[in-house]
Amino acid sequence: MSEIEFKGKNVMEAITNGLTQLGCNKEDVKIKIVSEGSTGLFGLMGAKPAVVLISVDDSKCGNKTFFSSDYKKSAKK
Repeated sequence: MSEIEFKGKNVMEAITNGLTQLGCNKEDVKIKIVSEGSTGLFGLMGAKPAVVLISVDDSKCGNKTFFSSDYKKSAKK
């Protein structure tokens, strides 16, 4: 089972990025929220992305090339 990190402006975007890149449905993965992110000062300075870890059985998702690469726990968008 692979665990891969994805980022986005918010948690939903990070999850969507991950599911899209993996070719998975939400029901086929386990999602752990690492950071909910923040908008920073007035939305300008110090913004931090949301970070999620998606655990997936390689046989359940459609994007097989993603798993055969060296992206284990480092896929970032």
